[in-house]
Amino acid sequence: MRDDKGNVWREDNYEGYGEFGGKDFYELLAEMNGKKTRFDGIDIAFGNEPFKSPNLTEREDCTYNWRGPEECEYQGYFYDDHHCWEDDDEE
Repeated sequence: MRDDKGNVWREDNYEGYGEFGGKDFYELLAEMNGKKTRFDGIDIAFGNEPFKSPNLTEREDCTYNWRGPEECEYQGYFYDDHHCWEDDDEE
């Protein structure tokens, strides 16, 4: 999991609880949007306002555009050798 400041939390044994390398996804989402708690992050994720989102990736050499995870079909999935997050204009 990667934030918009370049921090990375690596998880090699994901157990399905939203925690990556000791960092909670919703807590990080809250922090990236000027809030503090996991509950703030959940409210942001399920609200109707645009927000910055952590990226769930397997690759460290990609460029990112920090939009909500539901907007990118590749986020969180196994990538082929050439695809990574790119601006919409480049696809």
